[in-house]
Amino acid sequence: MGEKRMHSIVQRANTLSTVTVSTMGYFAALLALSSFYFRFFEETQPVVDVKLNSVLKFGKLGRQRYLGNEEAILSIDVDADLRKVWNWNVKQLFVYVTASFETPAHNTNEVILWDFIITSQDGCQFSFKGLTNKYNLADKGAHLKEANVTLAFRWDTMPYSGLSFFSQQGTSSFLMPNKYVDNKITY
Repeated sequence: MGEKRMHSIVQRANTLSTVTVSTMGYFAALLALSSFYFRFFEETQPVVDVKLNSVLKFGKLGRQRYLGNEEAILSIDVDADLRKVWNWNVKQLFVYVTASFETPAHNTNEVILWDFIITSQDGCQFSFKGLTNKYNLADKGAHLKEANVTLAFRWDTMPYSGLSFFSQQGTSSFLMPNKYVDNKITY
């Protein structure tokens, strides 16, 4: 009979690392599949309300005034309870409020007004009243007067493993003023 030889240390390390990586891959796939269950078979619709509180300033503001562009500084109210969205595969939620409007120059205009990153389930329930937009509502041109603006609350679910999901809930609309505003206009 032939001589029995033991496997070398390199062969053993290769086998061990292959088994480890394969096992981790299988568990990551199961984790990603569990997200589909939570998303499509569980009740995950959060309670969200976003609305305009007031227009603080509106006109040719800041650097934009020299280019003839309009800007608006808004105050918004955001109430959200995203606890139903959070599950054990969620690493963080990127939440944001957008403003969309139409102008003669562009059919679709969308601007992010405010954003926030939630890193734990404890931060999934919040209420902000009179929140000033982090990023100004701006238009390339002078077409914001009397524009119908729709506010929308959106979030991106960023998982530990699997696909990111983008969702939207809670919209409200308002009409921009027909003249420039230097003082607060409450809605």
